[in-house]
Amino acid sequence: MTAEHEGAGEYAGMDALMAAITGEPLPEEAREDAARLSEHASAEADVAVLKEQLTWLAEALIGEERTTAPAAEETGAVAGPARSGPAEGAGSTTGSTRSAPSGKRPGNPTRPAAPARPGRPSGPRRALRLALGTLVGAAALGMVFGLGRLIVNSGANSSMGGSSADAKSEGHAPVYSGAGGRPSDPALALACYRLVVEGTVAKVEPKPENPWTLVVLKVSRSYRPAHRPAEVSFLLDGGAKPAPRTGQHVLIGVGRGQDNASLWAVGDGRVAAEREWITEALPEARHTTCPSEEAPTGKP
Repeated sequence: MTAEHEGAGEYAGMDALMAAITGEPLPEEAREDAARLSEHASAEADVAVLKEQLTWLAEALIGEERTTAPAAEETGAVAGPARSGPAEGAGSTTGSTRSAPSGKRPGNPTRPAAPARPGRPSGPRRALRLALGTLVGAAALGMVFGLGRLIVNSGANSSMGGSSADAKSEGHAPVYSGAGGRPSDPALALACYRLVVEGTVAKVEPKPENPWTLVVLKVSRSYRPAHRPAEVSFLLDGGAKPAPRTGQHVLIGVGRGQDNASLWAVGDGRVAAEREWITEALPEARHTTCPSEEAPTGKP
């Protein structure tokens, strides 16, 4: 299929190629877009060509062989037995001799040879062809759907990559919701944080004049520093996901010399995953020196 379908726009989660493959109608807003209609028509044409080729391949694999039986040998004409006429009379009352003419009937006409019946493949051979045809068809269909999924995923990954690059270009420290990833050197990563605490979000104050949001956290457990403060406040990137809201159970980390959080884990599951490596690395981190006073620039 043509490469023009890559990166095609989506409507309601479906692009032109997937709509052509599944046969689903385009959404109303897509039908009003001439460019999308053109992409959809091109995708339908490609899918139609693929279906035609698959049909040809299946017929070639499972089609029955036709064998032509040798023509029957023509037989020669069979002559019928000759019959002689009645015997010549011995005499007549008139005294003249009369003999009956003798003749032969024509032989039976030659019958045309019956046409040979078409042959059929044997049972096992026919079953094998059918199985091969089905397998090839399924494999080709899987390739079509796989390509469609790849196009959709590539578009999503490109969008995510662009957003990440934009954040870095603005100089913002990446803020993330922890996914339970363990850093390669947990003790060193933990040593570069000045504040690592767990608790409940008590207050959220967006800052209209800058991209940061002020978050106040009621602390339930402190990893750094050792003594537990009742509350802590920090800045969070306005584009952090999930967005902060009161009542959330979170685990946060703020780097040395920084006021903004570069560790942002939300929810019991993700907090537990981050807590696991932090508690394991904490004893060693107390005796580890951070090589830089800068805040961690990414997920530890």
